[in-house]
Amino acid sequence: MFSWEVKNLVLNWTEKYRPKKLSEIIGNEKAVSQLKTWADEWEKSLTPVKKAVILSGKPGVGKTSAALALANEHGWPVIELNASDVRNASRIESIVVPSATNETFSSDGRFLPSNEGGRKLILFDEADNLYESSLGEKTDSEYTDRGGKKALIETIKISKQPIILIVNDYYALTKGSGSLLKEICLNIKFYNVQSNQIIELLKDICKKENINIHPNVIKTIAEKNNGDIRSAINDLQAICIGKRMVDIRDIDAIGFRNREREIFDFLRELFRSKDLKNLRRRLSELDESPDNLIMWLDENLPYQYLESRDTASAYDFISKADIFLDRIYRRQQFDLMSYAAELMCCGIAISKSRYYPIVKYNFPFWLSEMKRSKQSREIRDSLCYKIGNMLHVSKNKVVEIIFPYFKYIFKNDYTFAKEMVKEMGLTEGEILLLVDNSQDLAEKLLSQEVEREEKKLIQPLEEKDKIEREEEDKRKQMRLLDF
Repeated sequence: MFSWEVKNLVLNWTEKYRPKKLSEIIGNEKAVSQLKTWADEWEKSLTPVKKAVILSGKPGVGKTSAALALANEHGWPVIELNASDVRNASRIESIVVPSATNETFSSDGRFLPSNEGGRKLILFDEADNLYESSLGEKTDSEYTDRGGKKALIETIKISKQPIILIVNDYYALTKGSGSLLKEICLNIKFYNVQSNQIIELLKDICKKENINIHPNVIKTIAEKNNGDIRSAINDLQAICIGKRMVDIRDIDAIGFRNREREIFDFLRELFRSKDLKNLRRRLSELDESPDNLIMWLDENLPYQYLESRDTASAYDFISKADIFLDRIYRRQQFDLMSYAAELMCCGIAISKSRYYPIVKYNFPFWLSEMKRSKQSREIRDSLCYKIGNMLHVSKNKVVEIIFPYFKYIFKNDYTFAKEMVKEMGLTEGEILLLVDNSQDLAEKLLSQEVEREEKKLIQPLEEKDKIEREEEDKRKQMRLLDF
């Protein structure tokens, strides 16, 4: 039997507490009602005018949960696909079309024709990542990344089964060759869930998990996630792992994760959308410095934009933004910041000629290296400050010119090194830096310093004892027998 802690490490709360019925979906009551009405038409053995539904909205607002809850209520088997499974025409024709046109079976194995209510739900996640054909391109190859939208439209037209498309960016799906989807699909918009509704959900989860949690912790999680139910539940689980009681101090544990998720969400929207007005708004809300943001873009751009011309165009905008940032900091011309932001954000967004699948975003390598080398840089700066004081020059001058020569002489001239350790009071870390982590040489120099310090301590004690003895002798009065 698993302990309480082990069970909580294994189970993902977003799956554990995923709604089983549409009535359990929090928020978006109008959207849920529209979805239910559409499904009821299928249930009555009628084929709706619009055989497919597009559930659009930001991540974590309940789109997938609503679709799965709908299928569960009606007893429909679910064929769940995403854009990485069927991103082009060939894959859609080989996988989706047979599912959409063939009949289904009941749970006990009986054949159920569609005209008798035998249904299965085809759930297409990340549909806004489908590729579309360029003019004159052939799409019959299994390996080409083209023609997905056109094939999807044809599949919906001939489908005998309900289809739900889940998207974050409705415009990305319906632009270009996907424009016909606006006519043949019912668009149901999901909005961010209100914080008070998320708070009640999180309280209910804590009650079921038998966790005593401070109300302000739940309130903070709900407000920070800005209507994203999935992220709120993930944060709650992260903060409650292995605990029966959670107080307000534990909220700091999710601070960095929130900030990192914000930049990931922004990158996802930037690389997948061309809604410039929305991107400008998201950029203004992003808690990240321009210097760091441009490194995030530089690190992840080659993995996201696969077409060489798209990559080249995007890097051209990044390079121009970098020039503006340099002028801003060198000349203090902060009125140029809007130009740098426009180039970094909108320039990259309009550089893509097509939409690419989501990739895993990486933390900037340069920032990782700076974080890893922080301690050694602090030791170097401390050492350069001491050298600068001794030579009456600035620390920057030592770093740029003097330090390499000082380090070479220190490492190769033991007498010089011994005198510098004595003169400057170098620490163990500073000595190791100068001798390239040669432990034997560092220990030898340190032992010399220890001996010197011991002598400094012993010598005053010996002198003090001598003075005290002399004073004691003077205080002694002469006795008769001394004569």
